[in-house]
Amino acid sequence: MSTGEYRVNERIRAREVRLITDTNENLGVVPLHQAPQLAADREL
Repeated sequence: MSTGEYRVNERIRAREVRLITDTNENLGVVPLHQAPQLAADREL
């Protein structure tokens, strides 16, 4: 992974991630296994 690239979706290795919406609303830190569903619920 080169500088400037981000890990997304299945490439993320952390146990928890911070969810931030497209309007910069901070949804907080959530377990990685919950993040995809929470993002999908908000159409992110």
